Amino acid sequence: MATAVLAIALLAAFQYRSGLAQLSDWTRGTDTFLAEKLAQHDAHMTALAAVIRMSPTEPSASVQGLAESITAFYPRVTDIATIRIDGANAHVIAYGKPQGPTVEADLSAGDLPKLGKPGETAVRPIPERHAYDIYKLVEAGRLLRLRINAAALLATDNVPPGYSVSLSLGDTVLFSRVSDRASIVDVKSSLSASNPGQPLHLSISEGFSLGELFPFSLVLPLLLGSAATVWFSVQYRNARREKRRQERRATLLEQETRLAHAGRVNALGEMASGIAHELTQPIAAILSQSQAARRALTLDRTDILEQALDANIREAKRAGDILGRMRAYISGAEARIERVALSEALHGALRLVEADLAQQAIALDVVIADAPCVVAIDLISFQQVIHNLIRNAADAMSGQPDARITLKAGPQNAQALIVIADNGPGIDANLLDRIFEPFFTTKPDGMGLGLPLCVRLIEKVDGTIDVRNDGGACFTIRLPAGGAA
Repeated sequence: MATAVLAIALLAAFQYRSGLAQLSDWTRGTDTFLAEKLAQHDAHMTALAAVIRMSPTEPSASVQGLAESITAFYPRVTDIATIRIDGANAHVIAYGKPQGPTVEADLSAGDLPKLGKPGETAVRPIPERHAYDIYKLVEAGRLLRLRINAAALLATDNVPPGYSVSLSLGDTVLFSRVSDRASIVDVKSSLSASNPGQPLHLSISEGFSLGELFPFSLVLPLLLGSAATVWFSVQYRNARREKRRQERRATLLEQETRLAHAGRVNALGEMASGIAHELTQPIAAILSQSQAARRALTLDRTDILEQALDANIREAKRAGDILGRMRAYISGAEARIERVALSEALHGALRLVEADLAQQAIALDVVIADAPCVVAIDLISFQQVIHNLIRNAADAMSGQPDARITLKAGPQNAQALIVIADNGPGIDANLLDRIFEPFFTTKPDGMGLGLPLCVRLIEKVDGTIDVRNDGGACFTIRLPAGGAA
């Protein structure tokens, strides 16, 4: 009898510890999941602020387009608005709705948060709507407001039975869900978001019922023999471990997709000048050829007219291809692996950054081997990686005299080798091993999304990327080479 009682007590202890382990695992997973979502909000604010600065007059079609994309992909973002302060009044325009921009009732400027300089942010809870607002000063007298549905941050459908959760901002509870299951023991856990701009606090508790601690289906076999119970417990534990492993794998795949999209949205503002520069060439060519066509009409030269029209068609298709790449990049179209000449892929990416580098007085040296080299890549993803690495190098050398970025590429030992180096300050040797970790950054306003995304995109095509210091930061990409085109 004593053995059976001891076995039942051990079973209750096992059920309790298993529940604690699950609570700990779920808490850690929720922490990562919440950090990812908060980082996405920062990326949205950065991209929207960049587009708003380029839209001096409102309502703006550009802001509306980006806002519609964000609210479609991220339903928890329930409101996007710009606020222009005019004396004691603040004029509000809401974006992202299907019917287009909407002018809302004016607010009192005194009721808005006080932000000192562009880029500063503030948050305010809205408990009656289970939401909170993020404010960002875009420029003097002009604010951006993002409203977040707090309940949607937690994916409450996935909260295990018996768990009670509460999400708060400061002392204000934004959302809570209390388990209606009776319990005899409660265990609590809590975490604070690592995002300083959105200081959310999550409280989690799990209640253990009598049936959970002493399940009849397990107690009866224990009374009949401890040997059978031990076997059952081992099988049960293994099944739970496999289930958690599968759930973690599914979660990682989902996070990878969201990380890629966040990186694309965050890069939108940075790419704007490069895209404008690239479109200038085909538009200028179309204008020139159209003027030639008009002269050909006056001279009755149909041969010149035909050549001009053919050239216009080519340049129009080229402009369409540029916009198509932009649309595919932002919308996150599925990867399309194709065999592409390495030089062609690199020149396409460099066109997006040349204008911006020239404005910053940063020299760009490009050395691409003449030997033919073909790689099997998703062109949009590959160009995104090159763009991110060059932008990081430019940011690291901001304000540095004689700043220079060097790109070298060519075939080497059945591989395509791309080296991007700068003559900046380099990377702290103690941080080199962490530079590709998600959410790790050395930038004061960075989010740690760019480099982890680069690694995943390169690994998807069986490539590798590494970094070292060599008179500055030096990134090396290796891809399987497919021979000549």
